[in-house]
Amino acid sequence: MKQNNFYWSLFAPMIKCSIKKRFGTGLADQAIHKGKAEYPTLVADAPELGRDNPMASNAYFAYVFVGAWLGTEKKLTAEDMGLVMTDVLKKFRFFFSVTDMNKSPDKWYCDMKKYEKWYDAGNGKRYPTTWKVHFDENLHRDGSFYYFSLCPICSYLTGKGLGEIMPALCATDSVMFGYQHGKLHREHTIAGGDAVCDYWVVGDRMDNPQ
Repeated sequence: MKQNNFYWSLFAPMIKCSIKKRFGTGLADQAIHKGKAEYPTLVADAPELGRDNPMASNAYFAYVFVGAWLGTEKKLTAEDMGLVMTDVLKKFRFFFSVTDMNKSPDKWYCDMKKYEKWYDAGNGKRYPTTWKVHFDENLHRDGSFYYFSLCPICSYLTGKGLGEIMPALCATDSVMFGYQHGKLHREHTIAGGDAVCDYWVVGDRMDNPQ
């Protein structure tokens, strides 16, 4: 992937603050000092997803946290880093809360349809490692439902022997949707050994979604 320092510059101070609060100043300093060198290497080695890929930010976001985690020399567990990710996402809860899944239940379905359009416009062939999204309009009546049969983040990190961090990264989906007044119902993840990652998101006020 092409280098993009914006994500490191944005998230690194928040990561440092979280690690310092939870695990001490020394480890926080180490995470950022060594992670700053790990991050560009992770990005450079990652498969290209396309600069105009609507989902590329997800990969940059993930690699910042993986870089900081490697910066600790794995003195923090994957579960520890999951707590750090949650701390950082909490700082963006106002931004996420602009979306209310109770008022816009098909928001993510529509967004993924836009991504599918980008993929089908030749970009899927140009960037064969990018996310492959699918839909089943007959499965659920309520909310947004879609699933991925390919996740470049999982493929890349697993291939580098870093797959243990994936469950923590996947768990951030529920946190993000929660700030959007939504609830994620998920039965499968590629990181967990399944063929797909499924997303069924409904408003958090909805009882007995169908």
